[in-house]
Amino acid sequence: MKRLWIGTAAMALTVAVAAPSLACQGEHGYLKTAQMLQQSTISTQQKAALMQVIADSKADHDKYTATGEYGKMNDAVDELAEVKSQLTK
Repeated sequence: MKRLWIGTAAMALTVAVAAPSLACQGEHGYLKTAQMLQQSTISTQQKAALMQVIADSKADHDKYTATGEYGKMNDAVDELAEVKSQLTK
């Protein structure tokens, strides 16, 4: 029973330590969303504004990933998701 408890505790510690490094799995669709935006029929002004949101979100995502601020990184990805939802309406 003691071995089981130690094994479970070791597994939990491993997951807790590894979780931040697994939090960011890559590009999150920034390029695809930018391509969708370029192909959309919305006005040039709207495209420029949304492209700026995408650029800012990507910069924030990269910064927060590098500094280990994964909650803020997820907020940046949420901004991208909002742009995607506007394009698919």
